[in-house]
Amino acid sequence: MSGDQQPTPERPGQPQQLPEQQPHQRRSAARTVVVWEALRELLGPTRDAAGASADRSTDLRADPWPPADSWAPAEVVDIGGGTGGFAVRVAELGHRVAVVDPSPDALATLARRAEESGVADRVTAYQGDLGTLADLVPAGSIDVVLCHGVLEIVADPAAALATIAGVLRPGGSL
Repeated sequence: MSGDQQPTPERPGQPQQLPEQQPHQRRSAARTVVVWEALRELLGPTRDAAGASADRSTDLRADPWPPADSWAPAEVVDIGGGTGGFAVRVAELGHRVAVVDPSPDALATLARRAEESGVADRVTAYQGDLGTLADLVPAGSIDVVLCHGVLEIVADPAAALATIAGVLRPGGSL
């Protein structure tokens, strides 16, 4: 709910009802939840330090996050990552994240957020875009590429995907 929207009672003495979200807000929120769940599945500590898959416990009482030295952190690139909404959270999971974004203001906010969250040592900001990705990130060096909301706006999605594929390690994920 934005700061200017206030819950309003339908009738005195009745519970308050929150204003309804616009359809695009619901879709955006749903997409974000789906992306975050996919990231947790991809980036959770399911690989050991040698890169082999580790068993996931089905015991809901078990600690889902084993000690960081028992699994290998991933190299992640967040294209169009802006202020770090995903990047900082991924870095908090122990992974190294490079954010590529054309906006210097967004990258300054990213740096502040990463510092405030204590993950500045795991977040690197690059001013650029998909056109400069290959110059910023070594070929075949990335485990996961995030480009949430980016492919929908690029002029040539096929070329963008080819560029992304060039930085992914074999078996990497987009």
